[in-house]
Amino acid sequence: MLFIRRYLLVGILLLSTLLTGCWDRREINDVAFVIGIAVDKEEQLFRTSLQIALPGQSGASGSEGGGGGTSGDKPWFMLSNTAETLRGTSLKGQKALSRQLYYAHRRTLMIGEEMAREGVAPMLDLLTRYPLNRLSAMPIVTKGPAHEVLDTDAPIEKFPSEMVRELCFLNMRTPRSLKIFTDAILSEGIDPFLPIASVVENVPKSWKNVKTNIKLDGLAIFKKDKLVGMIEKEPADALILAMGEANAPEIMVKAPRGEGNLFIKLNENNSSYDPQIKNGKVTVTIKMYAKGILVDNESNYGDLREGELMKLNEAVHTKIRQDIEEGVRLVQSKYNADILGLGRSIHQQLPKEWDKMKDRWTDVYPDVKVIVEPHIIIENVGIVNKPIGLSDEEIVHD
Repeated sequence: MLFIRRYLLVGILLLSTLLTGCWDRREINDVAFVIGIAVDKEEQLFRTSLQIALPGQSGASGSEGGGGGTSGDKPWFMLSNTAETLRGTSLKGQKALSRQLYYAHRRTLMIGEEMAREGVAPMLDLLTRYPLNRLSAMPIVTKGPAHEVLDTDAPIEKFPSEMVRELCFLNMRTPRSLKIFTDAILSEGIDPFLPIASVVENVPKSWKNVKTNIKLDGLAIFKKDKLVGMIEKEPADALILAMGEANAPEIMVKAPRGEGNLFIKLNENNSSYDPQIKNGKVTVTIKMYAKGILVDNESNYGDLREGELMKLNEAVHTKIRQDIEEGVRLVQSKYNADILGLGRSIHQQLPKEWDKMKDRWTDVYPDVKVIVEPHIIIENVGIVNKPIGLSDEEIVHD
């Protein structure tokens, strides 16, 4: 019996060798790695622009050429074409390429402004249906054509698409991914939003060696899958702060007395919503918590003793309250878009009340009263209390 078992074991081991192999392998020389994509609408046609990595050119970031590439060549190239459908652009692109397109490494998706205004539902259907399209990829709306942003120099990173991704993480702790964006489109009580990217120059035009660069430029506001407007950076930053998603933001406040400004950096910021409904009127209190440090004093105000520090703390509270209220009024009155998710907070905390109003939330939302309650503690003013460069006679005290 033992003898038979040994033969069976040997037989199983021999048979297992037949299971090894690379029958479905893909050689790297046969694959075109798509690292970024730009989607635009040109009249009745869709334009898709693919940013494809050139492994032979991918030297160190900022280097000229690498891995046998020609000096000064970019480590990527663009493949762009038009078709009547988005899927058609992919098929046409593959016919013009000797390698198989591979989308699993794509981490950013640029959406042109015109395309976003017409609606991104067809694009989302294509991107979410095919498994190789990662839902962790980050969609970004661009001012003007998306392919122009994707084709910038962006010399500090290897690929412009990667620079946009890093900017998103600097701007928000949880940047909008395809999954989050799609979830907001399909959910009740919240409207989607995306960051805005635009092309800028790294130095004035009169200087030598001018390069094109990318910057984040506010928020794109959506109603369902259609872009309805764009808001500038300052109110956008205030709304991100109200969401508790700001990544170490800095607040500039005017000195409580004297002249000049002070800059407070907020760490560990977070927020919560407290909805209340009385006599049919909806009120949502946004409670914001953070710890702050003074990073710059460009004023002649005080040596920040206890009383003056309290005055500065009050000024920070007032500034944050005003900025958030201004941002909320903008999205309520101008766009009627609930990007903060006030309706979702009612849905989660007062489900019975939400069932009564969800069908008319679009009419209710503009009249929702929003109360902002900042709770900021300034922990540190640095190693120097007094403004540097001013005599005691020039400093204004409380």
